[in-house]
Amino acid sequence: MRVSFSRPLKNAAKNSASAEPFGAPFARRARRAFLRAEVLSCVLARHGYMSIKVEAFLIFDNWKVVPGLNKTYLAVDLGATSGRVMAVRFDGERIFVSEVSRWRSEPLAQSDGLHWDVNAILSEIAAGVRKARAQFGDSAVSLAIDSWGVDYGLLDAAGRLINNPFAYRDARTRGMQEKVFSKISRDEIYAATGIQFMFFNTIYQLAAECERGVFGSGTDRAKTFLMMPDLLAYMLTGEKRNERTNASTTQLYNPVLRDWAWNIAEALGVDAEIFSSGFAEAGEQIGALAGRWREELGDLKVVAAASHDTASAVAATPSVEKSPVYVNSGTWSLVGIELDAPIINAQSLSENFTNEVGAEGKIRFLKNVTGMWLVEQCRKSWARSGIDADYAELEAAARACRPFAFIFDPDCADFASPDDMPSAIARHCERRGRGSPSSPGEFYRAIQESIALKYACVLDALERLSGMEIARINVMGGGSRNAMLNAFVADASGREVVSGPVESAAIGNALVQMKAAGDISNLRDGRRIVSSSFALGRHIPNAENAAMWNEARERFAAECLGKSE
Repeated sequence: MRVSFSRPLKNAAKNSASAEPFGAPFARRARRAFLRAEVLSCVLARHGYMSIKVEAFLIFDNWKVVPGLNKTYLAVDLGATSGRVMAVRFDGERIFVSEVSRWRSEPLAQSDGLHWDVNAILSEIAAGVRKARAQFGDSAVSLAIDSWGVDYGLLDAAGRLINNPFAYRDARTRGMQEKVFSKISRDEIYAATGIQFMFFNTIYQLAAECERGVFGSGTDRAKTFLMMPDLLAYMLTGEKRNERTNASTTQLYNPVLRDWAWNIAEALGVDAEIFSSGFAEAGEQIGALAGRWREELGDLKVVAAASHDTASAVAATPSVEKSPVYVNSGTWSLVGIELDAPIINAQSLSENFTNEVGAEGKIRFLKNVTGMWLVEQCRKSWARSGIDADYAELEAAARACRPFAFIFDPDCADFASPDDMPSAIARHCERRGRGSPSSPGEFYRAIQESIALKYACVLDALERLSGMEIARINVMGGGSRNAMLNAFVADASGREVVSGPVESAAIGNALVQMKAAGDISNLRDGRRIVSSSFALGRHIPNAENAAMWNEARERFAAECLGKSE
């Protein structure tokens, strides 16, 4: 909304963070509108603003008015359980983020397995863009999409989607690792890709596709492979490209040669033609909305984000250190360090670390750790039993429980996709001979402690493998709001934890768009802006807790790591 004022906004000319709120009634209206700037002349008049010729463009940040924003970047951030369209705005000094739309996004159980309803996702994206257009008008500059890794779609020779993409937790990859290793060894795969071995990696999904006979001759056979964000971008623009950060999660990409690992594709029997669409670099324009989408949504550029959501999140790390250490905390936790070159050797293979591509050609040397998936699945099970436990209640109950009573490796295969997560955790703990949790508070504390202990072990391994001392950890994403876990991580690792921003993936997505538009020169500049735009939490290790956490770490390493029986 454009409005006119008889005098400048108070305290807003230099530092929008100091702009005064209009008062509680107006703040309540803003809250109901989800941070939309609903500026009403009667409210302005009560505060002494009369309508003449000085224009400002307004949005809200923590219920405060901010002038001068004239560019909006739309970040489509897709997770394994939800999707969002986020509006990210920049006033030359600070970034402001608001959620335009959100939806549940879970795989559908079909007769042949778990699939993503890609048309439903596309419809939700379009609805979000439509809403953003109504809210921000022509200030919307571009759109970019990020998502989880490893999942993909296959197109036939006519460019039609063969079927809805399989979801990575689909059971068809069970046993596929052994079949792949019979054709090409673990050592050869890791030497070519530097990627952590996980049963759902794209390589094993494609091996399952080979068994189903989707490659070969005929009009219904697969001719083009596109990762999920690239598939959606293709459906919006008609342009086929694979962006590198997400391609690197497949275990079919060589980060040294910056190309597909053709030897692996050949060993699997995958038709090399499916990878012929070429690569897009993060920040490169893929195209513009085309066809019906242009008619419905208008002219809008589609830019390649650092399209793996962790790559986008890492791009928004609020640190200007040369090699920042991060935890992208959500359903999965990705614990890593940003490097200039991959680390691919016998030790990194033994430790099962991964070398994924980041924005600006960096390497995200990291390890995947199961995160809040455990809590999310427990809450689903409890809800089916009539127990509605929110996070605040769970944390309060957990604080009253005995420390370290039930610790376990969160990455144990027992927890990959059980029908009932609390039962799976209880059975696992019983087999370890230390009893099992019974109340939601005990489960929650056990999960938080176990994740923190696993982080600490991974951070120690990062130090060994990189040769760099780690003193500070940047925890980003939805899990950065988990004060209990952040404090546990500081105590378990003996390192400072900086938490935030929460919307790191959307912010990093937008930073790449801002760089493409010339608003920032590089991600270092963008990170400096991020650190000054958002309130960050800090957690220092509590010396009084050091002894008990050290004892717990020793027990965790001896009794829990890698133990599934």
